[in-house]
Amino acid sequence: MAAKATKEVSLESKIVELYKQLVVEGKIKGMSVFSFCKMLEISEADFYKHFASLDAIGRKVWTTYAEEVISTLKNSDTYASYSAREKILAYFFTFFEHVVKDRSFIGRTYQSFGLLRGYQRKFRSHMAEVIQEGVIANEIQSRHLENLYLDVLWGIHWGLIRFWMNDESEGFQDTEKAIETYLRVPLELMGQNVLDSAYEALRFTLNRLKIPRITILS
Repeated sequence: MAAKATKEVSLESKIVELYKQLVVEGKIKGMSVFSFCKMLEISEADFYKHFASLDAIGRKVWTTYAEEVISTLKNSDTYASYSAREKILAYFFTFFEHVVKDRSFIGRTYQSFGLLRGYQRKFRSHMAEVIQEGVIANEIQSRHLENLYLDVLWGIHWGLIRFWMNDESEGFQDTEKAIETYLRVPLELMGQNVLDSAYEALRFTLNRLKIPRITILS
């Protein structure tokens, strides 16, 4: 039973590796499952035990990136002690460290949003968890804008991938700087800031002065 499971995993790995190779070489577009299986010398039936289509392989690869990054973070001895801001930054840094081995593949696929759907869901789910932790710890102000926060973080993430693909600095140092630069303002705005302080001061003043509310009649 174990040998059969190992064989199945091995075949799935071979399918994934061939797919990534063909994508990088620019040969996957227009290819049929039949032709793909012929190259791998397997039957279509064996292929469909693992994937419903060639695009499904790409979605699996991208989703796995998120799973592996999140697993790496949560298995870290220090991650649990991070603030919400540090956890968000840690995800971005860890992502680029983790996927550098597949940079050519990412360069070919990051603009194919259909392949990124599963990855995006995993990313947003993880960030939603971190944001909620931050709200509970009073590190992040809810303002009922959690979905907007997620949209902003996803937009920055995709933009940083594009930046990384054009980064020619040694060790991608410019990307590391860009992560801190582009996330600085959004992360500051998520926390307690001058607008919150002004609102609280105004509310305190109005309450102390006991200024009556004015009802506008239509």
